[in-house]
Amino acid sequence: MRSLAALCLLGVAAAQPLPTLPEAPDEAPEAGVVHVALEAAALPDPTHGYVYGFNGASPGPTLRARRGDTLVVELTNRLDTPTTLHWHGLHVPFAMDGVPWMVDPVAPGETFVYQFPLEQAGTYWYHPHFDTARQVDGGLFGAVIVEDPADPTPPDQVWIADLPLEHDPSAARPEHGHGRLSDAWWINGAPTPLTWAPPAGVVQRIRLINASSTGYLALPALPGVRRIGGDQGLLAAPEAHGPWVLGPGDRADFEWRPVDPAVWASDPYSLNGGPRWGDPWPLVEVTPQGEIAPQPMIQWAFDEAAPSPDGPADLLYVLSGSDRSGHWYINGERFPEVTIHELALGDQVVIEVRNLSPTHHPFHLHGHAFEVVSVDGVPPPHRRLEDTVDLGIGQTLRVRLNATNPGDWMAHCHILPHAEEGMMTVLRVLGE
Repeated sequence: MRSLAALCLLGVAAAQPLPTLPEAPDEAPEAGVVHVALEAAALPDPTHGYVYGFNGASPGPTLRARRGDTLVVELTNRLDTPTTLHWHGLHVPFAMDGVPWMVDPVAPGETFVYQFPLEQAGTYWYHPHFDTARQVDGGLFGAVIVEDPADPTPPDQVWIADLPLEHDPSAARPEHGHGRLSDAWWINGAPTPLTWAPPAGVVQRIRLINASSTGYLALPALPGVRRIGGDQGLLAAPEAHGPWVLGPGDRADFEWRPVDPAVWASDPYSLNGGPRWGDPWPLVEVTPQGEIAPQPMIQWAFDEAAPSPDGPADLLYVLSGSDRSGHWYINGERFPEVTIHELALGDQVVIEVRNLSPTHHPFHLHGHAFEVVSVDGVPPPHRRLEDTVDLGIGQTLRVRLNATNPGDWMAHCHILPHAEEGMMTVLRVLGE
């Protein structure tokens, strides 16, 4: 691992302190209810590729609640175009999902109230699902943290990573392309590298969200760091050995006991084939402060369950297309002209997703989590619950889905230009 000084010699800018994201205040305190207000608007002082924000900033404020609470969010749209809020990874009722498929978006000047129970603990995020690539690239995103009352409570850090676009996201995207990505990752609205000075030896929980529309984080292991959580809360077992790759839309929780100075950098990684040539990009320089506290790693309530057995596929999604054509497909169809597959409420099915295209695709399903049963026929070492899984070129993914949430749920690539250019379909779960 290069030192930060060496990386600076490569042209990396001098570091600034890692910003802390504000949390949205509870507007009407009531037991078991968290009520917040969000205003989507153009930023008065645009920063780099961020021209929009929530409550005057990008990322927007963190929404924090506890499992079992009801979340109430009043969204006021001050943009000059419609918008929505999608709750990435949360199992919300269909009318609250924020997707304009049989539900109208929030028009300019209007207010819409999202309200739903929080039944999952973990790290989630919110973003629009209308003109999605442009609005998310423009800065409309924020974190949703749902705490489990039974979990330990170490200091909690929320880090939202993004690769802003260098062109104005309010303008049209270049034809058949993703636009010009920034050379630098940003975290919490500031360009990396950033500095962080936690108390030495005190265990921290890092909640990391990849909000980039196309960028991949590839994080090597560091002493005192282990991954404890993923898309759907705690993992079945902790992971102490990286690298950990987070595709667009992905999340990871890390337990970090900082003792020695370190630089956490992202290794070069591309949607066009995975690991690539180049120098690692420094994200955070960590300089522990004070005497080392004799604090052990935390005893989390891991459940080291084995994965469910694989089986024949009940539903097949084949991903294809190319940047050259600017067309992306699921089963040879481009959204919205798609075949809607239907499941009965309570059905348990195996879905096979094959990637026959020349790029990676983070496959994301709304309204449900799914269990990964195999990748290229190989099962994971422990039970793995996800809502977003990256498929490499030529890979085949099999997941087991319990259809417990009625509605018309989007299934799409979370490289947002791919979804905007057709790689999206609808899975219908019929009600009672």
